[in-house]
Amino acid sequence: METLPILLQKAKEASVAQVRNTLAGFGLTEQQWRVIRASFEYGEMNAQELAKRSAILGPSLSRILNRLEADGILSRRTSEGDLRELTIKLSANGKRLHNKVQPMLNRHYDALAEKIGSRKTKQLTELLEFVASLNDAEPQHS
Repeated sequence: METLPILLQKAKEASVAQVRNTLAGFGLTEQQWRVIRASFEYGEMNAQELAKRSAILGPSLSRILNRLEADGILSRRTSEGDLRELTIKLSANGKRLHNKVQPMLNRHYDALAEKIGSRKTKQLTELLEFVASLNDAEPQHS
């Protein structure tokens, strides 16, 4: 029997294969898309919050931000309250790109959910949200 981390990785790969092809057609990687999507959904935020919301580690995020800024998809500026803190915001071009790509990805997500079935999709979503939340839990001391 395979370990849970291996099964989770295989499930991720199976669920994003078509998404990657669609994103590649726009010259985007999966990680770049997660940054664009999080920026669109949550608006302007600092790099730490963006890293958390897009599930990307800091060093990788820095490279992604450099590329997306160079491509005119987002902008960075220093925070008014703390000059050491950067705030990141999706540009008008970034918002247009999101609005073009997201409906295509939604079709992929809907097709996957249809293959799995609504009951199983709901159960899987709840289980994955629970597993993801384990990282946020405080350590229990007895």
